[in-house]
Amino acid sequence: MNNSLPRLIDGMIATLRNEVIPHVDGEFARGQAYGLIYMLNSLRLRADWSPAFVGEQLAAQRELAMMLQDLGVEASLLPEAGSADGIDMRALEACRDDNDRRVCALLDWIDDQRSTLAPQRAAAIDEALRRYMQRQLKWELSTSAKPMFAEISSGSE
Repeated sequence: MNNSLPRLIDGMIATLRNEVIPHVDGEFARGQAYGLIYMLNSLRLRADWSPAFVGEQLAAQRELAMMLQDLGVEASLLPEAGSADGIDMRALEACRDDNDRRVCALLDWIDDQRSTLAPQRAAAIDEALRRYMQRQLKWELSTSAKPMFAEISSGSE
């Protein structure tokens, strides 16, 4: 039976906390061990053997594309409607990254075209982009490990 990635990482963290850190004398070395725990926590939250992490980002990009399509934004500027079903991780990441480039180009486009757009349409596009960015930021924060600055700098919990 294989263990899940989060369970393996939890085991590494428990070993560091219970077996390694208590036997390390220097504050600097203990701080480095806490830094490793922080890194492992970050990996546990962001890495998995499934497309869930990238899938949420693609879902946000699909939602943005639908909102902007309803506002009449040119199709070539919209993120692609990628899906996390049945595609390997490299392809998912490539789709997400390409969509990120499209969103950046869209930000440039709205900045260049603002004076030619109806004020209500420009405001609606801005709102769609703002909602997308807020969703992405919430996802990033929810998949980020709790900072361990005090433990890292002091070498103690």
